[in-house]
This record gives sequence, structure tokens and C-alpha cells, in this order.
Amino acid sequence: TGDRPTVVYLAGGGGGGGNPKLSYSAVSLAVDEDDDEEEEEETAGRSGRASSHRTVSVNAACPFRSSLLFPPSSSRGTTLCTADSSTLRLGTIDDIRRLHVTTHRLGMTPRRIAHHEAGRVYVVGCIDSGGGGGGGTFGIGAESNQRNVVRFFDDATFDEVSRIELEAYEMIQTVRSASLSINRSFEAGDGGGGDGARPVECRPYVVLGTAYAFPDEDEPSMGRVIVVECNLGGNPKSDDADNDDDDDSQALRVVREISEYPMKGGIYSICPFYRGTLLVTCGSKTVLCQLDASASVAGDLILRHVGTGHHGHMISLYVDSLAGGRGEDGGDGDGRQLAIVGDLMRSISLVEYHPKHQAIDELARDFDANFCTSVTMLTPNIYMGSEGHTNLFVLRYNTEARTEQARCRLDVIGQYHLGEMANKLAAGSLVMPSASPAGGDGGGGLPSASAGGGAAASPGKHPPGSGGAAGGKVDITVGSQTIYGTVDGTLGSILGLGGKTFAFLNSLQRSMAAVVRPVGDLSHGLHRSWRQEHKVHGSVGFVDGDLVESFLDLGRPTMERVVEEMNREGRWRIRDDGRGFGDSLEERDRAFAHGGEPASAPATSLTVEDVLGAVEEIVMLH
Repeated sequence: TGDRPTVVYLAGGGGGGGNPKLSYSAVSLAVDEDDDEEEEEETAGRSGRASSHRTVSVNAACPFRSSLLFPPSSSRGTTLCTADSSTLRLGTIDDIRRLHVTTHRLGMTPRRIAHHEAGRVYVVGCIDSGGGGGGGTFGIGAESNQRNVVRFFDDATFDEVSRIELEAYEMIQTVRSASLSINRSFEAGDGGGGDGARPVECRPYVVLGTAYAFPDEDEPSMGRVIVVECNLGGNPKSDDADNDDDDDSQALRVVREISEYPMKGGIYSICPFYRGTLLVTCGSKTVLCQLDASASVAGDLILRHVGTGHHGHMISLYVDSLAGGRGEDGGDGDGRQLAIVGDLMRSISLVEYHPKHQAIDELARDFDANFCTSVTMLTPNIYMGSEGHTNLFVLRYNTEARTEQARCRLDVIGQYHLGEMANKLAAGSLVMPSASPAGGDGGGGLPSASAGGGAAASPGKHPPGSGGAAGGKVDITVGSQTIYGTVDGTLGSILGLGGKTFAFLNSLQRSMAAVVRPVGDLSHGLHRSWRQEHKVHGSVGFVDGDLVESFLDLGRPTMERVVEEMNREGRWRIRDDGRGFGDSLEERDRAFAHGGEPASAPATSLTVEDVLGAVEEIVMLH
């Protein structure tokens, strides 16, 4: 009871003999459109918009069963009865876990979004078709003739703080929040760019990338990079600034354009780079940009490109690096400043910036023709991308290759058919991070897999999550965490796992496919096979998290048969020295087929409780 009611119930463990779990769920009491109609109209009149939810304080609650609400054959025959000071409500508990979603009407078509933590705002790039209170279109014509607006919303109340109107035919292409350094060495005449040894002080900004979509052009010939400042300021007149109200802080939050840099081409992607710089893809080029202090006007900042950019792509649609919170400020472990570029047709390329020469060079590329829809950098040597045939793929840069020809090629170590076109891959998780401290290094180059949200795999240096389950029989080692969004509106989670964890989950996946009869006798392996035009082959380096986690819904006899199949196969135990496997997929398969521990190790067998504990541990990670 109270203003945050919670239901505690026992899930699972029914007649099927599943594993029972004590679960709890927060109760969201929604007000229907015809419920308290007069109060709804009064509330909407005060706020200026319709309200679909309001806080209800529960004074009493109890279960309620009635055959009038559900037929006797229904499994949902019990409802929950809650009462406050004036209303009695009947409701049911949804069997499906969902993300808590609150809809905020924009009145425009959103194109890009980013969260700016320093200013506590969401930055949303929108197309104003005339219904959002803006200028609408500039005339009768194509969609490119509609006005584009960048709007700033408070991240707690979703009240609009400010907006920036873009120019005619100018379309928003990318929005990023980045910490940029101000280069003052340009005033001293050393040419800027830095030598990589001088410490830098970074400030948070919002960076916008645009393109001018003129009706008579197939590809944009002009674009702008715009740097915007939107930070929370303190009250200089008050000694006790920490006690100021949120309204006072919001009053001091001003959106101000700092600098802009016009370029010859559309700005498709921007990412934070090392030492407070930016990597920008403009047409077929990738250039490095930085903020310089003006030599003529004190306090003014000028955005300019540094050194020689990289050319040679069809259209550079995406760029990503481990800088900006995910990597060391000076580069990776070897001090190298690496990034990946996703091309319209030429898959992913790995580039390196050399501060001494102020040049960007290509180190290696994937020579397959993948039409990239998004890319992300998991580790300095492991990269993941999505392509237009609804597939995911993982690449590795082999730094230990003996020949130059092998070093300039990115090896394919994972391929998976997602079934939906992923248009965004980003580092992150759908759950709050655990407060428990992470352990040591889980071993470099360990193969990894994901369980959760339906996808993925990648090797790399992965710190372990929690310790092994079931007395050490199953070692759950978690590394990179990535979320993806698809054009169908799906949000999913991709987890990178250690080599032994991947072997265990892969064995569980094979055993479930062999024991559990699928719906319609459809082959799971065929469904997840890589499909690209005329090429079809099995999934490699990936574990289907949805299939693995369905183990928790099986009956006890079926669970026992699955575990018996895993023990008979024995491939959930692999030899792993922490260095991963070789270049080829065949060598990787031989490593997994090597099943079993060394001859001196005692023979062990999995139990149902071992598998249940490991799968539940994976479920909790997303």
C-alpha cells in the first residue's frame, strides 16, 4: 500500500515442475479515459495537454476472484482489488514483463535524439510539418523542403527548454553530446593539433551535424557542424547554491550556439574522439575537428578541421570510437587512437589518427560488401555492425598476423540473422549497473556471446561479472554490453561473454534445438542462418538469447533431457587459456569440438540446478 504499491508473488513452479521464483512488481494504476472524466478535463485544462496517468495512493489491497470477469477455463482467474479514499478498482497482473514506457507528444516527426547529461536535457532533432507550432514547410514540395527543428527538453519533466530553427532545406543528420577541449596552442602559432603529451581540460557541448537537401541534388553538397552549449549554471548571488530549487537551475539553463563549421558535403555522423576532439564523416571523407580559441576576439571559439582527413569511401555513414568515456583519453592500451568507419557499401574500415603527423590512415578493412546500417566499437580490436539484409556481423583486427596482407584484413568472427533491420547500435544496458565490484581481467581475446534480447557475440578483453554458478561448474563471465534498436520498434540487448560462458550457452542452445520440438517444426538453425542475397550459411559466434532463456519455461522432465544431452555432448567444457582462438572459423570450431577438460581434471556433469542458476544469472543482466 501507499503511493508506490508493489505486488509480491510466486512465479513458475506450477504443474509443469518449473523452477519457482519469488518475484515482485510495481503496480502502475492507469486512469481510463472514461474514469473520473470531470477530473481529467480539469487536469488537462490546467496542464494544456491530456493526462492518461495520475498517482493513486492505495489504502488497501486484496485478491479477488470472479467467474464474471474470466471464464473458469482461463488461467487468469484472479484479479487484484485495490481501494483508495474514494475509488475501488479491479485489475490484473500482466504476465509479460515490459519496459515502463511514457509517451510524450512532440507534434513533429523525430529524427535524432541524444541525452546531454551536463545540461540535463534530451536533444531531439525533428521535422516540423506545420503541426508543431513552428514555421512548417517553406512551400509546396518534397519532404526535404520541410523545416527541421532541434528541440531541448528537460530530462525529468519533458518541458521544452529551448529550440533551434535550422535553415531552409537544412536537415538534421546527427546529434551527439561530447566533451571538447579548447586548443589555445593555435594562438601561440604551433599549428594546433597537439602533440598528445599536454593535459587537456574538456567542457561538455552538444554537437549537431546537418546536410542541405536541395531538390536538384542527388547527394548533399553542403552541411554544417554546429557546437551548442547547454549547461546547468549555479546562482552566483547565493552562497548556498546547493539549496536552490530546480526552477532556479532551469532558469539559468540557456541554449547558446558556440561555433559552426560549414563543410562541402552532408555531415552523416559525429563521434567524440581522443583528447577532446571530434571525428566527423562528411560525404566520403573522415576528418578530425577541434575547438580553437579565437586569436582576434577574446572568448570566441572557432571549430576547424585538423591535418589530413581520410578519403576512399563510397559514403561514410557511421563513425565510432572508444573515446568519450569508454576508453583511455590518450588512446587504447598501446596509445593508438583508433576508430571505425561504416560505409554505405564497403562494410567497416579501421582507421588510426597519428597526432605527430596530423593524419588519418586506414589500417584494415572488411572486404565483404555489407550495406552498413549501424556500427559500434566493442574493444580496440573487436567491432560489430548491422547490414541491410537484417544481419549482424562481428569483425576482429588481428594484431598478431604475420603478413601485411593478413594485417590489412578484418577477420569475420561472428555472423547472425537478426530478422529485423537494426538502425542503431550503442554501448549500454537496459538494466541499472550492478553495485558489486568487477573482478580482474577475464582473459584477452575470449570468444563471447550474448544472451538477451535475441543476439550476439564478440571476442575481446572482458572483465568477469559475477563468479561461477553452481560451485564453479559454470563460469559466467560478462564483458561488453550493447543495446540495439530496429526499424520495427524493437529494443534488444547484446552481451559479450567469456570463452567458457560462450561454450556453455552454445551447448545449451544446441541441446535445446535437438530436444525441444519447435513450433511448426521450423528449424532454429535455418532461421538464424546468415542470409545475404544468394549467400546462406549457418550462424557463427552467436547465441540466441531468446532460445536459451526459454529453458526457464520448460517442464522439469524436458529440462532433465536437455541437461542429459549437454552432458552426453560434453562440449560445454572447453580448453581455454585466455588467449582465444586463431584466425579462421574452422580453427574456432575445432577448439569447441575439442570438448572436455584436460585428462588430469576430474570428470564433472551438469545438473538441472546448475543450468537453471547460470541462465537466471544471465537473465538478470538485461
